[in-house]
Amino acid sequence: MAKYLRDEFLKNITITEQTLTLIDEFLSEREETTNTELEADCAEANKKLLMTYIIRFDNRGYKLNDFSEVEKYYSQASNVERIIFLLDSAESERTNKMYGSSFEVRLDSNDTNNTYIQVASDDGDAVNSIFCGLKEILNKCHNKNGYVRNTWSNLLVQLFGVAVNFVISLIAAVEISPHIKIDNAFIIVFLFVFLIFSNAWGFINQQILRFLNYSFPNVRFSRKGKSTLHWLAQALVAGLIVAFTLLIISKISSWVGNIFGQYMTS
Repeated sequence: MAKYLRDEFLKNITITEQTLTLIDEFLSEREETTNTELEADCAEANKKLLMTYIIRFDNRGYKLNDFSEVEKYYSQASNVERIIFLLDSAESERTNKMYGSSFEVRLDSNDTNNTYIQVASDDGDAVNSIFCGLKEILNKCHNKNGYVRNTWSNLLVQLFGVAVNFVISLIAAVEISPHIKIDNAFIIVFLFVFLIFSNAWGFINQQILRFLNYSFPNVRFSRKGKSTLHWLAQALVAGLIVAFTLLIISKISSWVGNIFGQYMTS
């Protein structure tokens, strides 16, 4: 097994064509340098490194050895799902990464657990230099999606749902109870609407979080002329939040005003 390993998950990054080129140039230079040194030392062939790329887009995927093909598919795709850079020795491929050298960068827009850097080798200096080099490239790609993709956002969505549920139940009780000729009509209508919305909220909450994760992905593949959809979704989220907040404030103000108006006239 490789003696040294460093890995780290990547969070909230935007990947452009330039980023992909920098990663490829960095790893390709390492491949060429290492293989040249191994040939000079007449080392075993299974220690030589080989660069491989995997790109998945539009529900199909390719395993390639030429970066120009990756660039071609990247620019043509409607929806890029995943890009992987693999720089492995023959020994690493043969032993399923148990032995030899393995350097990889995984970028997955759908799975946060499949987005990471992992570097393993018997050479500790190589592990540190390659890991730090890749980190330096990707550290420049951080975006602001982390403000949305966190546990506090989940809590805020949940609290927002509770507040909306209360307001809707209150408004429904005020509007409907005068037309129902039963005892405690206000309380009955309030509880009925509150329970209905509470049961529906579990499904609604999942859809809201799913939409937020789509609008603010962990990895966003940015391409010239094909990157407007996420920005439109983000603008839609912001617009809906503002519009709904103003609506709730308006309803509450109207309701409170009517109550105070009744007290003032009486």
